Amino acid sequence: MEKVGTQSPQTNPAQLELVLVRHGYTQWNQERRYLGRTDVTLMPGEAERLKRLRAQPPLGGEFRRVYCSDLRRCRETLEALVPHLMPQAIYDSRLREMDFGAWEGCRYDQLKDNPLYRSWIDNPGSVTPPEGETWEQFAVRVDHFWAQLLQEVAAAVPARVGTARASAGAESIHPADPPTEACDPETTLLKPDQGQVPAVFRVMLVTHGGVIRQLLARIIEGVTFYTAAAPAPGEVTVLHLRKVGGSWRMAAENANG
Repeated sequence: MEKVGTQSPQTNPAQLELVLVRHGYTQWNQERRYLGRTDVTLMPGEAERLKRLRAQPPLGGEFRRVYCSDLRRCRETLEALVPHLMPQAIYDSRLREMDFGAWEGCRYDQLKDNPLYRSWIDNPGSVTPPEGETWEQFAVRVDHFWAQLLQEVAAAVPARVGTARASAGAESIHPADPPTEACDPETTLLKPDQGQVPAVFRVMLVTHGGVIRQLLARIIEGVTFYTAAAPAPGEVTVLHLRKVGGSWRMAAENANG
């Protein structure tokens, strides 16, 4: 195994461009209600607002994979922002927001005097909302998705200059529940004169604020779920990662953007 910082000149490092999109505004978002498993739609007029954001550069070009939470607010966001990508989208239940159980639809002012709620706010890892999802369940399903995605990227992107095709035997990522649609793994071609141009695997995820924060905590060194900046509804976050010495690390361009 090659060590970090001693990469061979013949090595063509795999790169991942991750485009994270939070779903657009719902009525519950506007009313600051807890929204997890409840399958609400975007609020009136939100799809039109999102359509005006289609020209954002990160949304352009081709994507090797497009994943979307199977809840309607995310599906509608995908359709409004990048309708041409819908045929290749995989709808994955692991990308759902945390299930807040009996607290779904409640506001902070309705719960703030509830001792169990106060304990959950202070330590969500040891307290679970009534009828809701434990912190461990939420974290495990998001982490499972992320680990499988990295495995597929590593298998699909050619590892060395002169490699004509990505591994044809790369496994597809499938959620626990079969996705609505699946896309076949593609291959990446490297022409002989491309030299050290890295192969970039572009992936779009349309999901929820909590899922994005959990992913940021896993990807960015020193960031936790609580310190990760929650994107606004409809906001796009772009991360560039590079595989060096067997580990995925943030690429230098992230520091400049």
